[in-house]
Amino acid sequence: MQKIFLKLTALLILGFPVLFVNAAEEQDARTILNKMSDSVNSLNYEIAFVQTTPSNMDSFRYRHIKQDNKIYAQLVTLDGVQQEIIQRDNLISYFQPNIQAFTIKSKDIVDALPAVIRVDFNQLAQYYEFIKLNKNRVAGRIVDTIRIIPKDDFRYQYLIFVDEENGLLLRSDMLDRDGKLLDQFRVVTLYIDDRLKGLTDYLNQVVTPPLLDKNTVHGDVSLSWETGWLPQGFTEVSQNQDTMGNDVIDSRLFSDGLFTFTLYVANANGQQKHDGTWKQGAYTIYNEVIGDKEITFIGQLPIAAAKRVVQEIKFLP
Repeated sequence: MQKIFLKLTALLILGFPVLFVNAAEEQDARTILNKMSDSVNSLNYEIAFVQTTPSNMDSFRYRHIKQDNKIYAQLVTLDGVQQEIIQRDNLISYFQPNIQAFTIKSKDIVDALPAVIRVDFNQLAQYYEFIKLNKNRVAGRIVDTIRIIPKDDFRYQYLIFVDEENGLLLRSDMLDRDGKLLDQFRVVTLYIDDRLKGLTDYLNQVVTPPLLDKNTVHGDVSLSWETGWLPQGFTEVSQNQDTMGNDVIDSRLFSDGLFTFTLYVANANGQQKHDGTWKQGAYTIYNEVIGDKEITFIGQLPIAAAKRVVQEIKFLP
């Protein structure tokens, strides 16, 4: 689904030496990460945070409450015209100026929040190392610092800061292999419980916008191409086929649980063979015409990996 909030401007580059990690240290780091994954879903809290990329900056407020075994949440922009996303259990509703409000089925609000808070770290251990660094401070609170490093050169790394007391993520830096900042999530203020009275009453009073039927968008289709190479751990999440005028556009979404990318394939319509590459923060856009097909990669992988994925696509007879 098209992103509702644009990701934005980066300020800081952090570099740390690569450390040798023994099994006990890695398990200690993984315990902290698993506590973070549990806390983000089980606690009642409110955070104000800033999200930055090398070209933009934006600020948000996120409220989360678990009541009667159901999740209620609200994400609101704090700059410019207000945009709001609300969650009532498995229904996520989007409200934006000049766009008709709509609802989708999902278990989480994913916009603007880092993917690292909702992953299975035990599964990721096959492809990443977890290194516990020194204590630090974020938003006036003591945090454990964890570095998440891929075991290959085909994806990015994370530096995350987890509240020592409650396990909530207070900061995450997505970095390239050279330590350059691509995307940062940073909490400015944090409140537990006391500011959330009345949130569920408010959310339940909001009229639910029309529900988008995913089946009309993501049907079972048979695509005439497949990937020849993917970084280890990446698997297909979904596939889709859309029409724009007379053009048919195939797409496949892939993820390793932490990073994602989408491949789009369409007829080249006589375009000359060329390739183009664009970078925006953590996102790579790579486009190439191969034979009579135009292939576009959009996602969170380095340029070299994106090119290899595209160039090794296989077309079926």
